[in-house]
Amino acid sequence: MLNGRLYRLSWLVALVALLVALLTLESPGGAPDPPLPPAFDAIAARGLAAQLDDVAPERVPGTAGDQRAADWIADQFAQVPGATAVRRQVFAVTTPRGRVTTQNVYISLPARGSTSSRHALVISAPRDTPPGVRGAESGSAVLIQLARALGTVARERPVIVVSTGASTLGNAGARWFTERFDKVPVEAALSLDDPAGDPTSLHIWDDGQDGRRALALGAAALQAAGRAGAAVAEGPGAFPQIAMMGVPQTSGDQAAYIAAGIPSISLAARTETPLVGGNLATEAALGTAGRTAETLLGALDLVDRVPRPSPGLMIGGRELGSVMSRVVILLLALPILVAAADLAVRLRRAGVRVVAFIGALGWRLLPVVVAMLVAHLLATAGMMASASGGWPPLAGDVPLDLPAVVALLLSAVAGTLAWLAVRDRATRRDHEVASRAATGVIALGGVCVLLWLVNPFALVVALPPAHAALVATRAKRTWQVVVLGVVAISPLVLLCAWMSGRIDRGIPQSAWYLLETTLAGGRGLLVPLLAAAVLVITWSMASLVVRRTRRGLMAAGPYKPVPSEDERLTRRGRRRETTGGRTR
Repeated sequence: MLNGRLYRLSWLVALVALLVALLTLESPGGAPDPPLPPAFDAIAARGLAAQLDDVAPERVPGTAGDQRAADWIADQFAQVPGATAVRRQVFAVTTPRGRVTTQNVYISLPARGSTSSRHALVISAPRDTPPGVRGAESGSAVLIQLARALGTVARERPVIVVSTGASTLGNAGARWFTERFDKVPVEAALSLDDPAGDPTSLHIWDDGQDGRRALALGAAALQAAGRAGAAVAEGPGAFPQIAMMGVPQTSGDQAAYIAAGIPSISLAARTETPLVGGNLATEAALGTAGRTAETLLGALDLVDRVPRPSPGLMIGGRELGSVMSRVVILLLALPILVAAADLAVRLRRAGVRVVAFIGALGWRLLPVVVAMLVAHLLATAGMMASASGGWPPLAGDVPLDLPAVVALLLSAVAGTLAWLAVRDRATRRDHEVASRAATGVIALGGVCVLLWLVNPFALVVALPPAHAALVATRAKRTWQVVVLGVVAISPLVLLCAWMSGRIDRGIPQSAWYLLETTLAGGRGLLVPLLAAAVLVITWSMASLVVRRTRRGLMAAGPYKPVPSEDERLTRRGRRRETTGGRTR
C-alpha cells in the first residue's frame, strides 16, 4: 500500500530541510550589566527566614498558618521604604479537597528615575506549602529583603512586589493577580520558588502551561547568575523540552505570568518538582539567590523590551525560534503527509470513495469520546480529582483510590456499551481491507495537520506511532512488526518517565496522573481529543497488520490501496464472466 520509494524520498527532503533549519539557530540574547553590583544582605534574609519559620512553619492554603504568614509578610512590606500601602487580594479556588480561601499580599515601588512611563517589573514568591511540608521560607525571605533594597535605589521601572497564595493549587494566586492587577502594564516577572532550599545550584524554570516559554528572559537569568557567581543546573535536553511544551507540567508561578503573555522565569533550588521543604536556608544559599535576583532585576530595568513568551527550543545553548520549531516538527510529519496525499490521489483516480471509510473511523472514535466524557463528568462529581483552578493539581491530590478505580471502570463500561451500539457501523466495510488501510493513512495525515495547528509539540509524541503504523503496512516479517510496535509505544513510555521526574512519583503513578488529569479536563479539550483520534486510527491500521500476521500473509507483500476489478464488481453485486477467452 505504502509507496516505499516516495516515503524514503520524503524523508530525504525532510532531513535536508532539517539541516537547513538548524543553521537558523541563534543566540538567545541577554541583558546589559546593571549599573551597580549586587549588595544583597544575606544575614538579614536569614533572619527573615527564621522569623517566618517561627510564625508559620506550615502554610497550607486556607489554614491558620497561611493566614499568620500573610499577616507577617504584610507587616514586613509595610516597613519597606518608598513603598505604597500594603494591599491584599482575597480569593477562593476550587480544589480536589474543596473550596479554599486565601490571599495575595503586595506593594508597589514607584519608579524613581527620570522616566516613569515604562512598564513595571513584578517580583513574587509563593507563600504556601503543600500539606505535611515544612520550611521553604527562602522565597519569602529573599523577596522581602529585595524589596527593602529596591526601595532605596533609583530605578527606571516601577516594581510590584507580591507574596502569592495558593501556588500549590494550580498557581492560583499568581493567576488571580495577573487577571486582576491592571494599574500598570507589566514587562516581565520573576518568581522566587524557594531558591535557597538547596545550596548546590540554582534552577531556572522558563516554561508555562500553554506550550510557551520565556527563552530570552531565561537567557538573561542565566547571565545574571553568572555575574552573581551562582552555579546553575544544566538545562533540559531536547525531548524534555518537547515534552514540557507538548504536555505542559510545572509547579512554578512563572506559568501563570506566561499564560497572561508576560515573560517570566522562576528561580528555584530544585528541578520542576513539587515543593518538599527542608532545613532553614543557609546564608550562603540565600546570598547566591538574592544576588542573582538583584542582578537580573537591575539588568531588566535597563532594557527597552523583553521578548514575549513563545514556543521554542534550546539546542546547544542556542535558540530555535517559534516559527522554525513549528517548521521542523512539520518536516518530521512530511513523509506521512506525502503518503496521505499520494493515496488520496490514487484512490480518487480509481473511483474509490473514502467518505464511508472515514465515517467508519469516526464510529470507532465515538466510544473513546464517550468514555472520556463519562470520566470527565465523574471527575466533576468528585469520584476523581478535578483540576485545581482549571490546571492539573499536585500529584498528592490525584490518588489511585477506590472511587477513582470505580470511575475508571464506569468509563470503560460506558465506552464498551457505546462500541456495542456502533460496532456494525464501524466494521461494515472491514472486508475492503486495502481501501480501509489507505483511508486510515489519509485520515492520519489530516489529524496530524490539525494537531500540528493546535499544539505542534504534542504532535511529536504522536509521530512515532503514526510512522510505525504506516511502515507496518509494508512489513514482511513478524519481527519487523514487533520492532515497529516498540517504536510506537516508546513516546508514551518516555513521556511517563519524564512526568515521573516532574511529579516525583514512579512511572506507573505518573501514567495514572497523566490519564486522570487529562480526563478531568486539566489539559484542555482539543489536544486530548486529537490524540485519541491518532490512537484510534493507528490501532485500526495495526489491527489489519496483526490480522495479516496471524493469517501468514506477510510474505505476500503489502496491501494494494486500489481495489482490484474483482473487488469492484463484488461491491456492485456483479461477477466477472469469461467467454471465449474474453472477460466481461
